[in-house]
Amino acid sequence: MRGHFVRAALSTLVLSSSLTSACGGTDSSSPKPSPDQLTLTDTQVRSLDSTGQIIEQGNPTNANLRSLVDSTLLVLKAGIVLQRLAVTTDLTTAPLYFVGVHRVVTRSTGGSFSTWSVVGINDPSNLTSIVEVSGFGQSAGATAPTSVSATIGDGTGLVNGHFLTVGTAGAVTEWFANAGSASFSSGPAGAACPNFTATAVVTCSLETLRMHFSVSASSGSNGAGARHATISSDVDVPTMRLTYAF
Repeated sequence: MRGHFVRAALSTLVLSSSLTSACGGTDSSSPKPSPDQLTLTDTQVRSLDSTGQIIEQGNPTNANLRSLVDSTLLVLKAGIVLQRLAVTTDLTTAPLYFVGVHRVVTRSTGGSFSTWSVVGINDPSNLTSIVEVSGFGQSAGATAPTSVSATIGDGTGLVNGHFLTVGTAGAVTEWFANAGSASFSSGPAGAACPNFTATAVVTCSLETLRMHFSVSASSGSNGAGARHATISSDVDVPTMRLTYAF
């Protein structure tokens, strides 16, 4: 089940968004603090689509990456906000910006379910590091779950973790978490997503997702060593809620 829940993420990871830094004094050569939030523009959304294509082309046999890129790029729109969060990780020393995608599938028969994917990226204009955690919850009725908490490696596959580094020509090193835990809890639906055209099947609203995680991978692809990432206390993540009705 790990690959299913990781798929909602990579292109969110490959967001391309300019960093609007606050001035730190009159010395233009001095370091400037990173902003707390980033907001995507039309140009940045088109740019991330191009970056996603490069990653796909650089990994033509990796169906998991291709699915991640395709599924997430289709939902990112101008006006979506990414939040800088304090995360403890040995993947990178750079600040990471997070955004969530919450998919809600409601069915009158056969049960309903939710998936969550929260993605953290470094400097979106020069993407090199990605942290992603995901979750899944289901119910027997027409109301999908609004939260899930579980342990990685307990056999349920309800939560998962995924790390990536992106190199030249879209080359990717991946780590899949084999230990840890994650918790997701969605707030109520808010305003409609900016620049999103709803259909009879899918609508989009903004929500605040509260979550925390601690995930680790003992090894990665290409002989890479262990990696981990932790946000130990609940934090708020700006999230797109996609609601599907069948």
